[in-house]
Amino acid sequence: MNDRLLIAGIGGIGGVIAARLVAAGARPLLLTANPSITEAIRQTGLQVVDRKQRRCYQAECYTSLEQVPAATTFSRALLLMKATNVVESARSISARLERDGYLVTCQNGIVEDAVSAAVGAGRVVSAIVGWGGTMHAPGVYEQTGPGGIHLGELDGTRSERVERLAAMLESVSPVIVSSNIRGALWSKLAINCVITTMGAVSGQTLGRMLQDRALRRVFLSVYREVLDTAAAAGVKLERIAAPPRLLYLPAGAGPAQALFKDLLVRLVGRRYGRLKSSMLQSLERGRPTEIDYLNGYVVEQARRLGIAVPGNEALVRLVKEIEAGERCAEPDNIRELTLLLR
Repeated sequence: MNDRLLIAGIGGIGGVIAARLVAAGARPLLLTANPSITEAIRQTGLQVVDRKQRRCYQAECYTSLEQVPAATTFSRALLLMKATNVVESARSISARLERDGYLVTCQNGIVEDAVSAAVGAGRVVSAIVGWGGTMHAPGVYEQTGPGGIHLGELDGTRSERVERLAAMLESVSPVIVSSNIRGALWSKLAINCVITTMGAVSGQTLGRMLQDRALRRVFLSVYREVLDTAAAAGVKLERIAAPPRLLYLPAGAGPAQALFKDLLVRLVGRRYGRLKSSMLQSLERGRPTEIDYLNGYVVEQARRLGIAVPGNEALVRLVKEIEAGERCAEPDNIRELTLLLR
C-alpha cells in the first residue's frame, strides 16, 4: 500500500493542518472545492501567518476529485469540509481509497453514523480538532487558539492505523489517541449544541448572549438534555477542554446549585466573550448550517430512546426557520424558549 494522503476541505483548519504536514515533509494532495482557493495555493502556496511571520508551503492542489488523475489512489483521507457535505464527499473519495484505506472525519457535530452507513464503519476513523483556524484570504491561514487533536476507532480498539495517523499529526498539534472517541464526540457535541447553536439563533457573540440570565437558563437546560441523552445511550463522556459535567445542572436542583452553575456559565461568557458562532456566520452568508449533526442529532437519538428534549427540538426548529428566511437571528428567539422550558 502506498502512503498517499488526501486532505479534502482547505478552509481555516484544513489549511493549517495541510501546511504543517507539508512543513514536516509530507506530500498531501489537497481538494479545496473552491477555485479561488485552488488558484491562490497554486500561485503562492499555503501561507500560514502568526504575529511574527508568514510561512509559505507548496502543495499539489485541485478543486475537485474529478480533476485528480484517475490512477491516483490514497491510503487515507482527512475530511475537513462542513458536515453538510461530508457524506457525499466520503462516498466519492472512498472510491479512490486503496483496499485498506480509510477516511478520517473531523467535523462539528456527530457525522460518524451517517458516514459509516455510506462507506462502511471499517473505513472510518474519528477525529476531533480542539483548536480553531481561520482563512484570512484564499490560501492564507492562521490557528486561532490552543488545543490538540483526539483520534480514535469507533469500536474503541487501539489500532495500528490510528497510531500511525497520530504520529503523523503530532507535527500539527498534540494528539490524544482515545479508546472512547464516542464519549469525546458527545462531550464536544454538548458544548456545540449550546454555544454554536444558541449563538446562531441569538445573533450575538458568546459574551453578549450570556449576559442575559434568561439565556443562561436556556443554556443550562439544553446542555442538560444533551448529557441526559448521552447517559441514556450508554455513552461515558470524556474530558475535552473541561470536565463535561462541570456545566451540568440536574433537573430539580436547589437554588444554591443553580446559582453556582449560573456563575460558571457567566464565566464562560467572560472568557470567550468575543467568540462568534460558526453557525451564525453560515447563516449570515446564506449557507446551510450543520444543525442536523448538532442539536438535530441529539433530537434523533432522544426520540429513539424515548427521551424528551424540548430545548434541542426548539433550537432545531428556530435554526431552520432562520435558514428559510422566516425569522431573523436575534435574542428574542432564545427568550421564546424560556416559556417552553418552564
